[in-house]
Formats: sequence, structure tokens, C-alpha cells
Amino acid sequence: MPFTPVDPDRLWVPDNPDGSGWAEVDWACAARGSRYHYRHGEEWEQDNAARPAYYRIMTRLESARLSPHVNSYFVARESLADFLAELSLAGGAEVIWHVEACPEPPPEARVR
Repeated sequence: MPFTPVDPDRLWVPDNPDGSGWAEVDWACAARGSRYHYRHGEEWEQDNAARPAYYRIMTRLESARLSPHVNSYFVARESLADFLAELSLAGGAEVIWHVEACPEPPPEARVR
């Protein structure tokens, strides 16, 4: 049977003519019941270039054996998704506290 491309928008009924809108968050987490905004994306290179070059990820590390620590990690935009996934899966007592754009990481971070 030959491959037939599927209409990428067949599962989306956008609220707005530009293809954007709001949808329910159905993940089994703290966000359940809230809504997220969606829009059609541009080509990867164009959307990627529009992101900040670096991000600062702040975490909080706290356990019965450790006093609280707030740690700051600096990552390039191309590493953000992998870093957050790794931290989420392997962080243990260290949780994501805050993520923000960072125009330029400090030299001590050695991120390039």
C-alpha cells in the first residue's frame, strides 16, 4: 500500500484564522485543568533562531539529608530540551524551580 501523507491539521480545529487557539491541558500533573496556547510553527531553523541563545535553569535541591540549595545551570538553546529531560528523569531531590532566557552566561559557566 503506498504512503499517503496525512493532513497535519486534521486533529486541530483552531480558534483563530491564523491557526492558533487554546486547548485543555490533559496531562496528569499540576497543570491539569488549565489551558495552553498553540500556534502553527515556522520552519525549524526560523523558530530556533528566534529563541534566546542561552537559558538559565534554576533548580532547588532539598532533602532530609541536605540543606536547601538553589542551583543555576546555563545551557545553549540547542541543549535546553535534553537538559530539562535529563534533569526531570534523573534529578531525584533536585527539581526544576525556574527557567529564564539568559542573554549571555557568565564566563565561569563555560557554556559555548
